[in-house]
Amino acid sequence: MTSFTSILDTNELPPANSKIVYQYRDDANELCEVSSFLSDASEKDVIRAVDSLRAQANDDHHVFIEHFRLRDEDRAYCVILGS
Repeated sequence: MTSFTSILDTNELPPANSKIVYQYRDDANELCEVSSFLSDASEKDVIRAVDSLRAQANDDHHVFIEHFRLRDEDRAYCVILGS
């Protein structure tokens, strides 16, 4: 589990019921992806979902939610995190 709660640093949030994904490189430098879903898309819900992504990725370093990018192929929102 991550040690720090994610910090929202954007006002542009994905809509309710959206799939959000986080892409990262693992210890073997392989590209990996984890996903979560939003329920009501409130700020609290977005932070909860991103905390889940970070926990799945074992990422304690990137805590700032900088923005989301809509992916055309599956309509998922890629979260962009900063440190």
